[in-house]
Amino acid sequence: MLNIKFDPSAVEGQEGLNRLVNYLKTFIDLGLYHVQFNVVKADTLRDAQAHPENYKSLLIRVAGYSAYFVELCRELQEDIIHRTEHKVIN
Repeated sequence: MLNIKFDPSAVEGQEGLNRLVNYLKTFIDLGLYHVQFNVVKADTLRDAQAHPENYKSLLIRVAGYSAYFVELCRELQEDIIHRTEHKVIN
């Protein structure tokens, strides 16, 4: 199983959709069978902390299980936000 995080801009529009399709085709070509994605911005998660009533259906992937973000304890929310904000520099 592989969990992957994407910034929403990476899969935005037709170009982003094509990128995601090609990405998934590569997994199929490699014989991989299980991949899960989180596509969310850290700003969205911060807003969900501030206004949980607006994000009751925000489902995220957390180390082997899925959960509603606003139902998680603050410490775990902060950990998820921290991981979401991590950026790779080329």
